[in-house]
Amino acid sequence: MKKLAAAALACAVVLSAQTPAWKALQYKPLRPLTFPNVDEFTLPNGMRVMMLESHTLPLIRGTAVVRTGNLFDPPEEVGLASVTGSALRSGGIPGKTGDQIDEELENIAASIESGIGESTGTVSFSCLKENKDQVLDLFKQIMTTPEFRQDKVDLIKQQMMSEITRRNDDAGEIAQREFTDILYGRDNSYGWSEEIGTVAKIQRSDVQGFYRRYFFPSNILLAVQGDFNRAAMKAQIEKLFADWTAKQPSVPPFPPVRFTYKPGTYLAVKPEATQTNISIGQPGGELKDPDFPALEVMADILGGGFNSRLFRRIRTQLGLAYEVGASWGADYDHPGLFSISASTPSQNTDKVIQTSREEVERMRNELVGEDELEGARETVLNSFVFFFDTPGKTLNRLVTYRYYGYPKDFIFQYQKAVAAVTREDVLRVAKKYLDPAKFIVLAVGNPKEFGEPLDKIGSPVMPVDLNIPIPESMRQGGEPK
Repeated sequence: MKKLAAAALACAVVLSAQTPAWKALQYKPLRPLTFPNVDEFTLPNGMRVMMLESHTLPLIRGTAVVRTGNLFDPPEEVGLASVTGSALRSGGIPGKTGDQIDEELENIAASIESGIGESTGTVSFSCLKENKDQVLDLFKQIMTTPEFRQDKVDLIKQQMMSEITRRNDDAGEIAQREFTDILYGRDNSYGWSEEIGTVAKIQRSDVQGFYRRYFFPSNILLAVQGDFNRAAMKAQIEKLFADWTAKQPSVPPFPPVRFTYKPGTYLAVKPEATQTNISIGQPGGELKDPDFPALEVMADILGGGFNSRLFRRIRTQLGLAYEVGASWGADYDHPGLFSISASTPSQNTDKVIQTSREEVERMRNELVGEDELEGARETVLNSFVFFFDTPGKTLNRLVTYRYYGYPKDFIFQYQKAVAAVTREDVLRVAKKYLDPAKFIVLAVGNPKEFGEPLDKIGSPVMPVDLNIPIPESMRQGGEPK
């Protein structure tokens, strides 16, 4: 055993002598980002098309991006867009139910999916190139002649209402939802939530009406990429959609964001919780803001990873939290949210909040270190490669820019701006945009276990109502019928 130990020690000494320190390791710079040649054209019916030919795999994928979203939900029927997006695919087409389509696609290892999110609707397909004719035909029928069968609409509604009854099971999800709703406001489509009553009111005729309003050719951008011949695919798409001539008035702009929230401290009581989920923050910005590159670097230094200030101070040095991080939220067409989030044992709640505030103040009042700046810039710049590591991601990125009206070279402008961020820039944007007077502090947990009451670390505490309203007409043992 002694001989083995001596041999292992000798081996370690040799390896130590031969292996350079990690700081001495040299890596080649990442290849410059480039865009492939994407064909763009508009069909006679007004549908815009983007195509990217790629022979890496014998697959063809496509996505129709529709200018719609749950931001257009009627206040009395919040959830209508979601029901429409799900039932578009599962509700089937004339002559075929959604289940029959499932079986047909499964037999050829293909898929067609649909959905509607906040500010986009999508219908997508994926298939082997040998099955493209069959799948494209189904894709076109689902997008142009959906049946929205009553049984599927009812099933989707029931599933959504069931999910609503369970939305308070996870404290982390509560913190994320309520943080967003408080800042955007609960009286508008950015901040309101689907409720049992609003989903229950949705009728099949409402779904059909929502579909007709937004699903028409000139309101759609179709992107197709994969193993095909460009000229042949263009001809096939032109022929496929030649008879779809539906028209509607232009879709209005999405509603503007108006922040009218009350800064302060909010508490959502979850008596059974043994830890507290914390969200601290304020309104953020948009991706096109000139200061966004510096703000993203700033946020990475503050709370972007294991080497960030919040993680080192709260997790590594003080051992107060399981996880902690920060991000400067920015969306394409409306302001996102700046947030600091943490999960901590209940007794550390006040300490985590106070320490987070201290780190924000330090960011606003001191120049960051050169090593911090360089590390954050490299982190942000190196992430770009993952935006374009497959043809599909590349095309999706270009489609997104086109959809939201961004220039094609936006990513290159942004990359150059990130590389030019200085220590002075980080301090400037932190002072300009981080405003603790506008912060809300949200804690989700058991206040009886907090180290100090929340009202001792700031403004009066405002309660968050986690009650899930159920219409009297639907009550049956506390669950929706």
